[in-house]
Amino acid sequence: MTVAADLLKWLVGISTLMVFWEIAGRQAWLGGGLPPLSGVFAYAIEPRSTELLLRSAGITATNASYGFVIGSLIGTLIACSGQIWRPLKQGLDTLSTFVNAIPLIALGPLMIVTVGEQFTPMATAALAVFFAVFVATLGGFERVPNVHRDVTRAYGTAHWRALLLVQFPNAIPSLIDGLKLGVSTAVLGAILGEWFGAPAGLGVLIVSSMQNFQINLLWSAAIIGTVMSAAAYFLLALLQARLLRRLGL
Repeated sequence: MTVAADLLKWLVGISTLMVFWEIAGRQAWLGGGLPPLSGVFAYAIEPRSTELLLRSAGITATNASYGFVIGSLIGTLIACSGQIWRPLKQGLDTLSTFVNAIPLIALGPLMIVTVGEQFTPMATAALAVFFAVFVATLGGFERVPNVHRDVTRAYGTAHWRALLLVQFPNAIPSLIDGLKLGVSTAVLGAILGEWFGAPAGLGVLIVSSMQNFQINLLWSAAIIGTVMSAAAYFLLALLQARLLRRLGL
């Protein structure tokens, strides 16, 4: 019910935005940089434009998907490592915070040198995801009831067994919240990575359209990226609702 209500609110909000966008574009309130939404859609549904946009969106979706999986695994593994090897926890927390504090746009050129242009979008997407998943997982571990911790300590349970049997199951709801945030940032990270010289993708279209002042192409690519991000978020929200229902949470 909550997911349906959130979806309804989102639809009302986006509909309102579209109406104001159309009015602002027709009245040229922001100049030629903001065309009417109907004009953007008319451009996007042209056969050649549709083929170009869908092909680029598919590449960006692939980069974002790989980055999302890699970043989620890295964030989860770092959080779990700090629980198993307690002396490393503070250092891992500091390292993760430091890496997250570096702007992705500053890491882009370094990624091209280290991993190459083809894999830079995946790498930037993974970096955009890992910290959200790391923090969410760590927060789930911190919310484990004290009575559960006391039982594992009383029985002398090894750290890895306590993590596997007690801490990680309790952290699943929080982990899914982190994944919901991460899946949206993965699309943005992939697009940013594509700006730095990737062969294809929505990021390449956005940079090219800005340089050539192809306003309709620019907005079409931006809208598709936004739709991809929102669709991925709501898909995970539906999966979260179903999972929590099964777990009785």
